[in-house]
Amino acid sequence: MNKYEFMAQLKKHLRKLPFDEVKEAVDYYEQYFDDAGEENEQAVLSELGSPSAVASQIVASFAAKDTGKSVQKGLSTAWMTILAIFATPAAQPVALAVAVLAFVLVVVMLIVVYSIGGAGVGLVAGGIMGVVTGGSVVLRSFSTALFFFGLGLIASGIGLAIITGTVKLSRIGFAWLAKNVGEFILWRNNK
Repeated sequence: MNKYEFMAQLKKHLRKLPFDEVKEAVDYYEQYFDDAGEENEQAVLSELGSPSAVASQIVASFAAKDTGKSVQKGLSTAWMTILAIFATPAAQPVALAVAVLAFVLVVVMLIVVYSIGGAGVGLVAGGIMGVVTGGSVVLRSFSTALFFFGLGLIASGIGLAIITGTVKLSRIGFAWLAKNVGEFILWRNNK
């Protein structure tokens, strides 16, 4: 393998990353080869190892630093982390265990977070029904109408607070998961 084959394979393994990240990584390794000189090309290739291992470290590093602010970005980062695990062939058994663990964590987190969110949606719906019920009995019993209005507004407020908390919790949870799995990959590759 020579420098050009190494760089071509590295680019191939990094194609899922944003263009700026790929460009930065490719520029770094081209500069690394240039600094070593043509006479030391084989030594540099031996030192770096396989392009897939280098790409795995780059993707894991990207996943660890790019924890994102949104759920979609967190999911994308988690996906990048899982791809980084499978980019290193020597780590296949560990990769499978980490992938299964990450999948289970994501499923459990989704179930818990969205169950709580579902309860919030139920409270908002119940609150709206309480307000509607209060409106329907206002002419019969003003005190009963006020009771249902108040109960409906309280339930809706609590439901909206739970929904807001669910959204924030899912953002934080996915960012945390992606960051820690990425750091685990970096630790495992440096071991």
